[in-house]
Amino acid sequence: MTEKGSTRKLTAIFYADVAGYSRLTGIDELGTHQVVMDLLDFTQKTIQQQGGTVLRYAGDAILAEFSSVVSCVNAAITTQTELASRNQDIPEDQQVLIRIGINLGEVIEDRGEIYGDGVNIAARLEALAPPGGICITSQVAEQIADKLEVSFTHAGRHKLKNISKPVEIWCWPAEGARKLIRDASSWRKKITLAVAPVAVLLALGYVYLHNVFDNSVPSGPRIAVIPFENLSGNQEDVYFSDGLSKDINAHLSKFSNLFVIAPSSVRDFVNASKCEDVRSELQVDFILEGTVRRSQEKLRVTTTFTDAKTCRQLDAPGPFDRDLNAANILDVQLEIAKKVVAQIGSADAPLFNAKVQKEIRRKAPDKLEAYECVLLSYWFYENFEPERQRKARTCLERAVQIDPDYSLAWSRLAFSYIESKKYAIDTPAEWADLARSAADQSIALDPDNPDAYYALAILTQMTSQEFAEFQNFSDRSVSLNPNDAFVLADLGTWMGYAGQWEKSKEWVSRSMQLNPKHQSWLWQTWHLDYFLKGEYAKSRDMALKMNLPGNYMVQASLTSAYAMNGEQEKAEQTLAHVLELRPNFSEDPRAPFRSRGMPTELVEGIMVGLRRAGLDAEPAAPGD
Repeated sequence: MTEKGSTRKLTAIFYADVAGYSRLTGIDELGTHQVVMDLLDFTQKTIQQQGGTVLRYAGDAILAEFSSVVSCVNAAITTQTELASRNQDIPEDQQVLIRIGINLGEVIEDRGEIYGDGVNIAARLEALAPPGGICITSQVAEQIADKLEVSFTHAGRHKLKNISKPVEIWCWPAEGARKLIRDASSWRKKITLAVAPVAVLLALGYVYLHNVFDNSVPSGPRIAVIPFENLSGNQEDVYFSDGLSKDINAHLSKFSNLFVIAPSSVRDFVNASKCEDVRSELQVDFILEGTVRRSQEKLRVTTTFTDAKTCRQLDAPGPFDRDLNAANILDVQLEIAKKVVAQIGSADAPLFNAKVQKEIRRKAPDKLEAYECVLLSYWFYENFEPERQRKARTCLERAVQIDPDYSLAWSRLAFSYIESKKYAIDTPAEWADLARSAADQSIALDPDNPDAYYALAILTQMTSQEFAEFQNFSDRSVSLNPNDAFVLADLGTWMGYAGQWEKSKEWVSRSMQLNPKHQSWLWQTWHLDYFLKGEYAKSRDMALKMNLPGNYMVQASLTSAYAMNGEQEKAEQTLAHVLELRPNFSEDPRAPFRSRGMPTELVEGIMVGLRRAGLDAEPAAPGD
């Protein structure tokens, strides 16, 4: 209830304070006072020029409000830039620096003042900001995306004093935030290693883009990298040979102009498939195959490189005989990739850039065991066996201890906790906190690790966070690696679940181009979008095209499409099949759709069809 004489409104709140004011006055009280007063005068003038209103001074602090979020942040940037210029010739220990916090929130306005949590959050942000820097909330970040030249750093979710819910914080400049913002989560049960500072570098230039990448696929020759054959004599080593060739695939797709067929499309051609068959089914120009043999101490890799049009053997990279260690594995992978690109790719491919190669090596693991753990984590996706997931998770928990600077091990560990929840495999009670901490640590080590942003995107959807968070992380992941067909398909499908149908189709369509033998579930976006539009026959056809009789969620939405299209007999038959697959489905039929964050309108539409088919599904309660 609003008191008499007061009103509520939404406003951008600016709160600034001098850092270390007491220490500075102890050095030079009069001089500091004069500098601070001059600074406050400049700040007041800047605020007014940007359309803001100064509401209150409190010693060396200033509170202001703006009707425009962009103008508010512009005023803060202008103030900090001017102050940095004034401090250029002043010894560091004598510099006057201010911190600024900015929030967009609802406030109570009374007698020319503003009150409430909106103001309190801005003040808490100011205290967290680095001296000379600015901290903002995610609501502010959303409003300024693509409207300013500066980039803010995502610093994670923080519990602020006397604020009931955790707040997502972004800071500028990035280097200041890295020193200040630290991960608040601990690794109590699973990880005893102290987590390093968290600075999730997420440049706003990548956020909320309408097109995260150029819609065109790579323009170079099409190449299939067939998973290398394991000759080690131990069938369990298949994960190693498969992972080694998968990394070569990744180097080619990220750092050249080649059109690299997705790994899942080439899996059927392992073990000496005919050149003509590969060419015909994948429409490729070149084929790279190989073998891997490893012992306790040695590694041998051979390759064959084929012109698919003529089936003629070309000059193949290798053979490579090396001591078995992480550095040598990377050397072999890069040598193979560079020789392939040198023969058929662009001469100015990033793979030949010395800085790119140096960066690849910087991000590589130091320990062979840590690299093997990462490969094990990908091996889980081949058959989703619970024992593989358990083995990979245990291995990754060890990997981040023996090689704590290996970013990819941390992001894979984050995924292992997410997968434990998705597939109900020994799920830790604190799985979400563990996943978030691991992903944050991964990005602190490598702000350009797309796998970490991918993990955070899925995590935000699974924990019902704001869609803006999911979109931020998804856009960042895809912008960093736009040719990963699996990630495009997965995040694209989740985009559809979030109701972003056109973006979903864009990403999934790109995935289909890169992965010509893609999985049938990629048609899920079209199936659900047609249903929401009331085009039930098309929705039905897409569900049938997926041909997933063992997936109870798809069968449930197919049941509804049948019913809504007037095909009652087929609806009843399919519903019976759903109940065979999941006998307790009727207890909470909304669960599989709701857990994926699907729009309420879509979920309730599916429920209408299920009721028509004969399912005892209660209508949504008012307000649900």
